[in-house]
Amino acid sequence: MKKRLPTSTTTLFGNQWEDQKSRPPSAFQMLNQPQAMWFELGLDARPETSLKMQLYENVRNARELRALLMGGQLQCCLIKPQLIVAPLQVAVAANKALSSSRKRTTKGPFTEILFNLSPSTNISQSLVKFGIEDGSDSVLVAALRGPGFEDADEAFARVQGCAVHISQLAGLSDVAAIRKTYKIGDVEHQSVALLDSVVSRIASKE
Repeated sequence: MKKRLPTSTTTLFGNQWEDQKSRPPSAFQMLNQPQAMWFELGLDARPETSLKMQLYENVRNARELRALLMGGQLQCCLIKPQLIVAPLQVAVAANKALSSSRKRTTKGPFTEILFNLSPSTNISQSLVKFGIEDGSDSVLVAALRGPGFEDADEAFARVQGCAVHISQLAGLSDVAAIRKTYKIGDVEHQSVALLDSVVSRIASKE
């Protein structure tokens, strides 16, 4: 069953699309599949491409993952879950990264996603801020699936850790750190949903 929801509350869970050629729903559609562990949705900027995310805890090889990523052996983003309110936040950043109307600021689509997540215009600071560290024990892996991104699932297979339901992201989010990063004051925080505040900043970043 498909349902239209406000952007700030949209989620898509499941392996509904794993063995199908059809494109995953857009960010305005939802499938109620609470048993699924990962999140995937189609991207409006490139209809043939989808964004897949998986959350891991008790990660034992963060240093190795970072080395593989920097060596070009992993095609994904390794994101600090503490700075993510909900999957939609990453989806908005990914849409901007793949938009044909925008000139890419960084070298590749995955660094562009991290850059778009950050309110800073400093590339190095953005990648450090939102990327995991050698000692990280939790990670949100985000990969693109579609033409040109055939090795997406390799990134998920490399993680040595416990895959948990994407809904557990809420328990890892550090609200204080998110508010500080996006400069969300008390008045705004009391009157606007945190996800809406974050998404609006990502969408409006030049």
